[in-house]
Amino acid sequence: MVTRQKVQTIRKSARRHLYIEEWMADRGLSDEKLANRLEVARETVTRWRGQQHRLNPDKIAAIAKALDCEPEDLWRQPSRPSLDAIVKGAEPDFHEYIVDMVKKAVSRG
Repeated sequence: MVTRQKVQTIRKSARRHLYIEEWMADRGLSDEKLANRLEVARETVTRWRGQQHRLNPDKIAAIAKALDCEPEDLWRQPSRPSLDAIVKGAEPDFHEYIVDMVKKAVSRG
């Protein structure tokens, strides 16, 4: 018996979501505290969270720095670190070993 998987359609205009609010909660920061770190008004932080499509790479980098993370980290929840973040700073041989392990694990899946 063949089963059909439900296919979910993504709108063409759908934008990726930055997890700014989740990173703020993880760091225990309110809009006001983050605004102080960024030296902007609290309303600016609120607007940036609500209108992410208006954020440019410089603003994303500034937010990441204020949240003590890398800009690419903002594209995922704080509870889901990237493999790059996990092996950051590792010796090159260890890094290659981990890459091989992940490739093998993925190919078996």
